[in-house]
Amino acid sequence: MQHLYRQIYADPRFHELEMKRGVLSWTLAIIVLATVAQYIAATAYFHEWFSATISPESSVTWGIVIGMVDCVVYILFVGFYIWRANNEFDNLKDAIVADAHRLAGDKGEK
Repeated sequence: MQHLYRQIYADPRFHELEMKRGVLSWTLAIIVLATVAQYIAATAYFHEWFSATISPESSVTWGIVIGMVDCVVYILFVGFYIWRANNEFDNLKDAIVADAHRLAGDKGEK
């Protein structure tokens, strides 16, 4: 089994996969952290606006609406990551593992 790990690690596509996944993960994480920090700062500095209701008859505030929109955007980020993982990362991973098994003379059995 160790020879397969060495074979996979030697494949330049493995390092490409690591880089792509890392860049996407860190980019999404930074965006989420930035929007959370922005929301916290905005509630601190613009609390009058965040606590204002969206209409005179409503008890829902703009802060709640923006918080809910943020949650929906985060769910879309997760969906985007899953879509990208299933369509690009998994295909690349499968090709790398199949080539490693082929080069090692294995049939891919456990």
